[in-house]
Amino acid sequence: MSELGERQSSPTPAGPLARPVSCATCGALVDPLRAARVAIFRERFRYFCSVECRDGYHPDATGTPLPRPPRRRGKEALAPDQVISVRRTPDPAELDARRHAAEALAGVASDDFDALEPLIDTTAAPPQEVVAETDLDTLLLAIASLAGALAVALALAGDSGVALSARVVVAVVGAGALVTEQLLGRRDPTEPHPMVLLAAPIASALVALLARVTDASHAPSAITLAGVVIGSVAAGVWATRRARRVFDAEREAILRAVERPVHRIIADELSEARVADLRPGEEIVVEAGEVVPVDATVLAGSAEVLPWLGATVSASRGEGDTVVAGATILDGRLRLVVGWAGHDRAWLRLTVDPRRRADLYAPLARAGRLTAERIAPMAAGIAALAAFAGDQSVLSITMVAIATQASLASSGIAQIGALHIARTVLASLRRGIAIRSAELIERLGQASVAAFCARGTLLLGEPEVANIDPIGPNEPEKVLAFVAGAESGATHPVAAAVLRAARARGVRPDGVRSPSVQPGLGVTAVASSGQPLVVGSRALMLRERISVAAAESRITELEAMGRTVLLVALGSRLIGVLGLQDGLRPGARAAVQHLLDVEVEPVLVSGDARETCEALGRALDIEHIRPELLPTERGDEIRRLVDGGATVAVIGRSPADDAALAAADVAVALGSAGSSSAEWSVELASDDVRDAAYSIRLAHECRREGRFGLVLATAPAVAGAVAVAFALAPAPVAPLAALAGATLALLRLRSRGD
Repeated sequence: MSELGERQSSPTPAGPLARPVSCATCGALVDPLRAARVAIFRERFRYFCSVECRDGYHPDATGTPLPRPPRRRGKEALAPDQVISVRRTPDPAELDARRHAAEALAGVASDDFDALEPLIDTTAAPPQEVVAETDLDTLLLAIASLAGALAVALALAGDSGVALSARVVVAVVGAGALVTEQLLGRRDPTEPHPMVLLAAPIASALVALLARVTDASHAPSAITLAGVVIGSVAAGVWATRRARRVFDAEREAILRAVERPVHRIIADELSEARVADLRPGEEIVVEAGEVVPVDATVLAGSAEVLPWLGATVSASRGEGDTVVAGATILDGRLRLVVGWAGHDRAWLRLTVDPRRRADLYAPLARAGRLTAERIAPMAAGIAALAAFAGDQSVLSITMVAIATQASLASSGIAQIGALHIARTVLASLRRGIAIRSAELIERLGQASVAAFCARGTLLLGEPEVANIDPIGPNEPEKVLAFVAGAESGATHPVAAAVLRAARARGVRPDGVRSPSVQPGLGVTAVASSGQPLVVGSRALMLRERISVAAAESRITELEAMGRTVLLVALGSRLIGVLGLQDGLRPGARAAVQHLLDVEVEPVLVSGDARETCEALGRALDIEHIRPELLPTERGDEIRRLVDGGATVAVIGRSPADDAALAAADVAVALGSAGSSSAEWSVELASDDVRDAAYSIRLAHECRREGRFGLVLATAPAVAGAVAVAFALAPAPVAPLAALAGATLALLRLRSRGD
């Protein structure tokens, strides 16, 4: 009897058992055979633990749900061997801290490593092996530098055999430390091949040792040259690495920021995944306080975000918008479809990808490495021939060749161009500017003309009806009704402005029929009275053979004020004139000034009348205008500029300005970063026209400063090599001149930091 009572009180249900599943709403484990409610959503069964959970489960209004990670109730819901990870939603104070960190990353000077260092790693300390290896590299370079200096300083002890032997030993030790560091230490891809840097130190040490063993008369000079070569090479490597470490730190900060775990959607369920496992086309969910790890397009939800890594101003993102890797969700949740992953992400393409790194493959960066790796050996041979022609000894000829090789095959010459490129790329990313390839930096820096597609770049793209001037016995409301009726089916900015004006004035649009849109010109239709209706520009009126003489003076007056004129004709007679005023974008004048500062000619491309464009040009200090161009004609106009010998950059929006962007040498597209639907030369995460113009300015400054830095580093080395080759100066002068030139170039780079 007691056994029967115990069985009756047991909670174990009778009948077959099934593997528990999670409640679709709260995440509690539910027996699918005995669930309180079962429903089908998108051809999948959903199980609920209660009626309340079933009633509370609804997909988003857009039809694309934002699934949440399942919540478990109590420890009993976990299997004994199950491991879970808990994701904490940051509190407001932590979000503020992240915002401040982003502001600090955006505002830090490119040469201020101490200010950048705390932002490098927000998740984990760097591996101890890397730290130890870096310390060992620095130690070996310090030993080589000190040994080279000591080998020279011991010349004060005289030319005795002991002193010369000690100097040789010190020089050999320094050469050994330098060889060890180059062969075993960390090497950045932008550095020249180790044997390029080691050729002169090894050769100078061997020559010094041989001269000492043979007791040659030039032994002191050979030992001095060895010390100078070893010390200058080691010091040059240390100086360039110190200059590069701030860029490496910022690059590492970008990589760490986007390499975060993410919630991937698989069959409408969330599972945590690594960013490396994501592929284009997959869907993820990102919540408040998290960083978007990939370039993606919003499928559902809305959120307030910091649009890119280092952004200081938040923006709203909703369905259809693109988001770049590194954007931080401040408030809200987004369901995203992956567009670009891995090294194809906009912020990693030119900074991390070993196949596309800008500081590795840009023409300016390759020029420095080419000088060190290929030109230096040839110059050494030429210098040796010049010394031979001057009837110098074999030892002297060898020393001349070594000095020339050491002066041109320096780390500073090899990397100064790469450092300027890295600075430019990282400075552009801080402003939300993503350049697509390394070669485009050079092409953007060559731009001599920048064409603005006015609507949406220099202008807000949100015109307002400023005046309605009827002609004849017509009333303003009647004219507006005809225009609103003709534009009721359109979505462009002018149509939106007309419909807003009609609603504000309580005017009901006329019931027009058979509207026919004439792209860039206007609309032809049939009014409710049966008369033909034409609404559009002067060109459309002339094409329809409608006289505009009655309003010519008013049209000229409105266009001189910078307003867009919309003409209305009913029954082949002009009945009214509308003037639409579009405001200047914030920063439009600053954008033009960015171009003028680097001697790039701004050109205004617009579909408005000449007088309207001239008024806009006067306000913005733009002398060259291309008015009355239909969207389909703008590409031909850009090609005419290109055929005239100019390198043309076009600043516009996609898809409205696709024809002009596609015809340009360099296309700068606002608000397109992270998009997978179109690929432009320069893509912005923002819609600020100042950033678009700033990208051109950055490229011009990079080209100018990079070339000057390369000349500044190379000229002293060449001058020193020539002087040594023709016996105008002792051999150690050449490597010392090269070190001085590289130091000046690096100091200028540091002083030009943002």
